[in-house]
Amino acid sequence: MSLDRDRDGAAVRGVVDRVAAAYGAETVLADAELGRGAGGSRGVRVLPPASWGPDVRPADMVVSFDAPARGAGWDEYLLILGKQARKALVVFARNAERLGGRSGPDTAALAGILWQVGRVREHAYLGVPRLLGASGVVQAPAGRLVRRTARWHAFVVDTAPRTPQARRRLRAVDQARSPEDP
Repeated sequence: MSLDRDRDGAAVRGVVDRVAAAYGAETVLADAELGRGAGGSRGVRVLPPASWGPDVRPADMVVSFDAPARGAGWDEYLLILGKQARKALVVFARNAERLGGRSGPDTAALAGILWQVGRVREHAYLGVPRLLGASGVVQAPAGRLVRRTARWHAFVVDTAPRTPQARRRLRAVDQARSPEDP
């Protein structure tokens, strides 16, 4: 799904650019076009959902847009994307709490999958009506009116290994994939 004509595209790009800067992401993979532009100061390489597999090199940050709308197997798909993210996974999903817009999994089901990937560090609502005085992005926890009117959720999942043993294991896997890289 492309955000070029979506009025939420600027908010999505803002979240992606902010998280990439915060995590120091030099390489970014996405499963959809994330709005106008080439990714600001960071290039975003877009891979179609069907092409994600073991031969795709991991990136510092992976962005997924509306994975639950892709149908059955969305949870396994997010787990695959999480394995490709060295530092962060950013997931945008339709807000199931929105009045009249209950499509896809509820927030608890989505969060359960994301906690399997890593530590959920941020949850925000996007597409909040302007009359609520919001700039388009409202961090959770949010009031009932925001939860009932926002079109999208954004989740930031920290996927970086925390223990020295996990970091050594990740370096060994990276070196085995590409012996010429330091």
